[in-house]
Amino acid sequence: MNILKGLFVTATDTDIGKTVISGALLAAIKNRGINVGALKPLASGCIRNDRGILEAEDATFLMKSLDFPESKRSEVNLMALEPALTPAVAAKVTGININMKNVIEHCYDVADKYEVVLVEGVGGITAPLVEEYLLADMIIEFNLPTILVATAGLGSINQVVLTYEYAKQRNINLVGIIINKYDENNAGILEESNIEYMKRLTNLPILGKFPLLESLDISSVQLAKIAEEYINVTEIINIMEMNK
Repeated sequence: MNILKGLFVTATDTDIGKTVISGALLAAIKNRGINVGALKPLASGCIRNDRGILEAEDATFLMKSLDFPESKRSEVNLMALEPALTPAVAAKVTGININMKNVIEHCYDVADKYEVVLVEGVGGITAPLVEEYLLADMIIEFNLPTILVATAGLGSINQVVLTYEYAKQRNINLVGIIINKYDENNAGILEESNIEYMKRLTNLPILGKFPLLESLDISSVQLAKIAEEYINVTEIINIMEMNK
């Protein structure tokens, strides 16, 4: 297999907003004239459409960020699981077999179509995808520079540092942190000190402080504009270029 070129996006936990950050990055990278693809290989908590077909809302947002047509859905999201559980458990309770070899091959096949590809994980870095195969194992297999999405609220220092230490133990290349749901106007000593400790205890750069979006019903152009304002898109593209 060829070297995968691009970026992996993970988070300290579920519901941190890594899909929003992934979509914002995709929109901005595309807006810079780069042919970028999106992958959400596995997704759980999916909803059936009016035809009874499971759809991942995360994949829908990534597709919208790139103005992808519906025909690209199976490319972006290979496996959609209904239970809102970690993929390993969601697949088990629904009697579905996740063949990780096929999942990995699919990701490489998709990546071959683009200059770079952004891969969005599920949950946190130790989320089980199948049996004892964790999200961390997928990141290691792809060997992509990885961004950690976090918030700056109570408990965030602990989540960030523990994720960082585990990633270091597994030789995962964490390249920076993006703070999501950040309210610049109302941030106080809690948020400021948490971010300062994240930097100090991990030596990772803060690559962005992204606001909580009032609505996700925005165009890819608007999303790209917001990303450029609040995320260091140039540095992230440089990181991806170094991995090519």
